[in-house]
Amino acid sequence: MSVVRKAAAITALRIADALADPAEVARRLPADRRHTLGEGLAGTALLHALLAGTVPGAAARARAHWRLAAGTLGDAPPDGVWRGPGGLAASLLAGSAHVSAAEGDGDAGRDVVRDAVRWLSARAEVLASCPWPGPAPGSATCPWTVYDVTSGLGGTGRVLLAAYRTGWADEAAPGLTAALSTLSHMVLCGTRDRPGWWQRPGHLPGPAPGRPEGSAVTGMAHGIAGPLALLALAETSGPPVDGRRAAVRAAADWLLTVREDLSWPARATATAPATASRPGPGAGSGRRDAWCHGAPGIARALALASAALGDPAYAHVADLALTALAERPGTAWDTAGAGLCHGSAGVLMCAVRGGHRPLADGAAELTLRLAPVPPPGPAGGPDAVGPGLGLLGGAAGTALALAQYAGLLPQSSPVPWDGLFLAV
Repeated sequence: MSVVRKAAAITALRIADALADPAEVARRLPADRRHTLGEGLAGTALLHALLAGTVPGAAARARAHWRLAAGTLGDAPPDGVWRGPGGLAASLLAGSAHVSAAEGDGDAGRDVVRDAVRWLSARAEVLASCPWPGPAPGSATCPWTVYDVTSGLGGTGRVLLAAYRTGWADEAAPGLTAALSTLSHMVLCGTRDRPGWWQRPGHLPGPAPGRPEGSAVTGMAHGIAGPLALLALAETSGPPVDGRRAAVRAAADWLLTVREDLSWPARATATAPATASRPGPGAGSGRRDAWCHGAPGIARALALASAALGDPAYAHVADLALTALAERPGTAWDTAGAGLCHGSAGVLMCAVRGGHRPLADGAAELTLRLAPVPPPGPAGGPDAVGPGLGLLGGAAGTALALAQYAGLLPQSSPVPWDGLFLAV
C-alpha cells in the first residue's frame, strides 16, 4: 500500500472514531438537521455501516446512529433522499446489508428496509405526477426540484433502482418506473435551444449566474447529468420504459455540444455556454471542477451513458475531462474544502469510479491536506455548525471517499454508497 493510501486509511478511521457517539453528533447539529443523510445521523450511520466488516463495533455504532436518526426525524417533510424520511430510507437500504453481514443475521432489518422502499416508491410517484408545461418560450419546464439528485427523481430514482436490483423489485417498481418515464419525457420533449430541463433565471439552482433569458443546468447535482446517469444505469438493469434509450443519447449528445475546454459551464444553452471563462481559484462561479456542478460528475454520467449505449465516444470525452483535471494542480481546482459535494472528496470519488489513478492520487493528497481530524464541531452546540459532520459536504463523506480509495470498504456492494451520488 502506498504512503498516500495508508494515510487515507488512517484518516478515514480517525474520522469514523471521532463520529462514534450519535448523541455527540446530534448535539453539534441544529435540531432540524440531526436526522438527515446529507448533514446528520443518517449519513454518519452509513459510514459506520460500510466499515462494519473491518472495524470492530462499527455495526453497533451504525444501529445506534440509525435509532437516534429515527428518534429525531419528527415530522420532517419529504425532501428527496438527503433530508426527511427519504434520507433515512436511503441510508438503511445502502447500509443495512453490511451491518447484518457483520452481525451474522441476514434477515435483520428486512421489514424496516421494505417499508423504506415502499415509502420512497410512493414519494417518486408523487414527484412524477407534478404537472409542468412544455418548453415553449416564456414558460417553465420541469422544475429542477422535481428532476435533480438532491431533492427530486434523480436521487430518489437511483435508490429505487438499487432496491429493484436487490430483492425489492415489487416494492420499488411503481416509483422507479414513474421516475424513469418522467425523466425520459423531460429530455425528449425539449427543443434544440430550450431543453426540457430549461430554467428561467429566477429558478436556477447553485452559485453561477445564468443567461438573462434562462439556461439549462449541466451538472450532476441539479442538472441533466444526474437524470442522464440514472437513465443510463436503468438501461442495463431497470424496468422497461419507452424512450429511455433515446433520452440517454439525447442528453449525452447535448452535454457534448455545450462542453468547452474539456470541461463544462454550470449553465448553457444548446449552442453556447452561459459562463464564458474558467474561474480562478476560489471564484465560486460554478464549482466547475466539483462533483455537484462540474466535470467529475458530468464525466461519470457520460461514462455510464457510454456503457449503456455501447458507444465509446462518450467514455472518451469523459476520460479526456478527468485527464485535463488531473493535469492541473488541485490548488487551482474550482472546488471548496474536502467534502463530496463541492470539494476534493467528490473528485476522488469520481476518479476512483472512473478508474483514473492519477486524478485519484491527486485528489486523495488534496483531501488529506484539507480534511479536518477530528471533524469540526462547535464546542458550544448547534449555533455554529462549522464545515460539517455529514455525508454530503462534511466529515462522514470525506471519510467514505478516503476509505474507498484506501481499500477499506467492501469490494462489491448490492447498494453502493456512491450510487447516492450517481457515480455508479
